[in-house]
Amino acid sequence: MEHGPNGSFFKPPKGTLVLEREAEQAKALKLERAEKGAAKKRDGRCRWPEVHKCRGALEAAHIRDASLGGLMDRTNLILLCAWIHRRGPESIHGKQLRIEINTPAGAEGPCSFYRRGEHGRYHLVARETRPFQLERD
Repeated sequence: MEHGPNGSFFKPPKGTLVLEREAEQAKALKLERAEKGAAKKRDGRCRWPEVHKCRGALEAAHIRDASLGGLMDRTNLILLCAWIHRRGPESIHGKQLRIEINTPAGAEGPCSFYRRGEHGRYHLVARETRPFQLERD
């Protein structure tokens, strides 16, 4: 708290903290929209490497969840259809599918794609040499 002219404490006007919090949230939402838009522009289509019927809208998905410390940054966002991201029987949110980045460039560079198999272990589906370019055996 700050001191007034006579040394007493004074409070900020009522609602000041609410307005500051709303401004912070609006700033974060604006950043999120910009970063997701940049990821959508970069990828342009679902980046899951297996042939599948994309269902639902294209969504910028976090490779590392924001709740687990993942940044709201295009290097942590990859474009997936809603089916692969969160709606299908096997999805990123359902933890049956997983994506890992291969370089410090994050999603701007190549990624590896995994599917959970028996006993909860993940198995490699495909690895990119660069975005949308799959590694050959």
